[in-house]
Amino acid sequence: MRISPVTREQLPEWKRLRRALYSDIDEAFHDAETAWLLDSAEAACFLAWSDAGEAIGLVELTLRNFVDGCIGGPVGYIEGLYLDPAHRGRGLGPQLVGFAAEWFRSRGCKDMATDAEIANAGAQAFFRRAGFAERWRVVGFTKPLGER
Repeated sequence: MRISPVTREQLPEWKRLRRALYSDIDEAFHDAETAWLLDSAEAACFLAWSDAGEAIGLVELTLRNFVDGCIGGPVGYIEGLYLDPAHRGRGLGPQLVGFAAEWFRSRGCKDMATDAEIANAGAQAFFRRAGFAERWRVVGFTKPLGER
């Protein structure tokens, strides 16, 4: 597996994988978020490629100043990690986590964190196997503030 930063030319492959990971997000949000991620100094997104040159996975990373359960920052945060089902069970997911850890270390992070939806037992089990410890369970809320 080869891992490389996402480029604007690879948006179709990236969005295909994001749609599989974030199936409940509409296309307009995907467009806005991918644009923000590509332009952000606090984020980096990578595609995983098979030996045949097919985009088979993604990992989206951010640097956060604060993460519950971690003291100090920056904290590396795995915002999204996905592998096509046909490529799971081969140790590629842990390779993506290891890649993320090295990327975070190179940016001064002492901790890394992530999350999984409460109903996604498969993702929770994966992250436990990858060495993450569950801290607590919460329900997140957001509220738009509107224009000034």
